[in-house]
Amino acid sequence: MHTMHTIHDYLNALKNGGYRITDQRRAVCDFLAHTPTHPTPSDVYWALSLTHPETSRATVYNTLNALRDLGAIVEISVGSDHTHYDTNPEPHVNLVCLRCEQVVDYDGDVPLAALYETVRAHTGFQAVSAQVQMVGFCAECQARRRDEIRRQLQASAITSPREETNQ
Repeated sequence: MHTMHTIHDYLNALKNGGYRITDQRRAVCDFLAHTPTHPTPSDVYWALSLTHPETSRATVYNTLNALRDLGAIVEISVGSDHTHYDTNPEPHVNLVCLRCEQVVDYDGDVPLAALYETVRAHTGFQAVSAQVQMVGFCAECQARRRDEIRRQLQASAITSPREETNQ
């Protein structure tokens, strides 16, 4: 179950971190409070550009970085240039596709509470949050790859002349 922060949670995090609450920061927080996805900074910027054209890319990046540093959102790196942000504060598993770079939550039962206890018992570390990433290929990308391989095999069969032997 995806529990989302409210706009007030994000604004309070910024206030408690010593940040001034501007209309642009409020707009970023409002977007994050209502998105069911794992947005990239560009996703946030483009969505806000429609309703808040005065919001700069720098403000979006700075606000996301501040919220990340304050622990209100989690940064997920996908590939070399793709960063997504996770707004789900509950311990859960993120499924990251290496091909389409989509990030989705796995909401099934995962014994993360037991992991917390095991880590605490062995190291004394008291975890307050956990995000586990499983990296691989989503079902759609697996199917697309199979289709690409099939097409390549068919194309090579058509373009390669078959040698006939005369005996």
